[in-house]
Amino acid sequence: MIQENVDITRFTTFGVPARARYFAEYSSADELLKLSRDMRFIHSPILHIGGGSNLLFFDTFDGLVLHSNIRGMVRYDKNNHETYAIVGAGEKWTDFVDWTLDQGLAGVENLAGIPGEVGASPVQNVGAYGVEAGDVIFSVECFDLFTRNIVKFSAEECSFGYRDSFFKHEGKNRYIVLRVSFRLTPDTRARHLDYGPLTALRDSLGHDPSIREVAEEVKRIRDSKLPDPALIGSAGSFFKNPVVHRGQLGEIKALTGHELSGYPVGKMHVKLSAAWLIDHAGMKGAKYGGARVYDRQPLVIVNTGNATAHDVATLAQQVRDAVRSKFLIDLSPEVNYIDSKIHVTMLGTGTSKGIPEIGCKCPVCTSPFIYDKRTRTSALIRTMGQTILIDVSPDFRQQALAADISHIDAVLLTHSHYDHVGGIDDLRPYCAVRDLPIYTTADVEADLRKRYDYCFKENPYPGVPTFDIRRFDDRPFCINGLKIVPITVMHGPNPITSFRIGDFAYITDAKTIDEENMEKLRGVRVMVRNF
Repeated sequence: MIQENVDITRFTTFGVPARARYFAEYSSADELLKLSRDMRFIHSPILHIGGGSNLLFFDTFDGLVLHSNIRGMVRYDKNNHETYAIVGAGEKWTDFVDWTLDQGLAGVENLAGIPGEVGASPVQNVGAYGVEAGDVIFSVECFDLFTRNIVKFSAEECSFGYRDSFFKHEGKNRYIVLRVSFRLTPDTRARHLDYGPLTALRDSLGHDPSIREVAEEVKRIRDSKLPDPALIGSAGSFFKNPVVHRGQLGEIKALTGHELSGYPVGKMHVKLSAAWLIDHAGMKGAKYGGARVYDRQPLVIVNTGNATAHDVATLAQQVRDAVRSKFLIDLSPEVNYIDSKIHVTMLGTGTSKGIPEIGCKCPVCTSPFIYDKRTRTSALIRTMGQTILIDVSPDFRQQALAADISHIDAVLLTHSHYDHVGGIDDLRPYCAVRDLPIYTTADVEADLRKRYDYCFKENPYPGVPTFDIRRFDDRPFCINGLKIVPITVMHGPNPITSFRIGDFAYITDAKTIDEENMEKLRGVRVMVRNF
């Protein structure tokens, strides 16, 4: 069932060449269970793909790529007001929407024309024109890669957010979607007409639109703005519409002179149009290599025929830089960067006092060489589209400015000595939209809560950094699907946590390592130790 060295470009929509070291398709949970017992499955990174409409491959994926071929759409009528549709993860989303129209079931007509497969709908919480998949999903049946059991999640347990879900975070690379159950309404009348161009549909038709008329209008609008992936490679919308605090809009106007408006999200936030921001930042039609910002919809980056992943990523960064420069807003990609390489930036490699040490006249501290000018220890890891910070030194502000760190997905802490956590307060720019996840042990968490108590109060002072503390022990854990192996080393009598990510290990302040933890380092190809 498992093939080797497979070209998987056909499973993506960008048209950028993509390969996998291993590849397998399955048509049932039993076939997936059998696959999960294969040694190539057990010892390889796993990437599950659907229609590939949100993936950008940078190189051969050095692991196992899985694709679902589970099909089937079944209708269950509970009563005259409620119908459930159970759909296989391998069904095309467009086929499912068309099926609901034929069945006279309302709920997903606003989501017509979205590329991809049904299994991706709860993961991405796909949405358009005022409706999200999470609005109509009742439950999601999954295969648990850790226990090899079939489990079911309710809509509430999926923690749906804007283009977000549980499956993008704690559940990533652990749960594979098998089937999705949707709760729909047996009715041909459309209900969601209060977003964007659909607001004028009732007047233009002269009557209340049907679900089929809404679906046709949505597809017409999409076709007028978005390229056909069969003709022009793209991933659809490349960027998420940014959600900002209402207070931030006033700051932006004061600093830039630009008055921005958007769609209300709750009481305190506003969703802005990323397309408008990109257009008014002057990036519509911008090019880099074989990649171009689409002329008819600046949310889209297209492959003009020979684009590489580097072309696309570079252009995307240029777009983000332009928007940030003009509007002070950071756009987040909706596309997942698939790069199994691990990029490490040593932000600081100095001792606990830094080099040079204040007041010291030794040959090193008075040396003119740049290598003798070192800030205290922090490291930045970039892999699989994520940016992870290891430790937050007292010099972090200086390091972040020098390295132009605009986004951090998570922080790993090795221990609570000041030279490793003294820059905690400088993380506040990365907490503007959400609490920044910090992964640490229980004892380090206790120290942080005492030392930085103002960050953890029930009603913190506006502007202070706020964190989502996530504890780990000596067992492996995942950050957005990225496997992290904690390794305990000893600094005299004090335990310090080091980390292994793939075949890279980061070890700090180690004087001794016992045999059990040495075993966790077996097969490591690159190790950073005692910086």
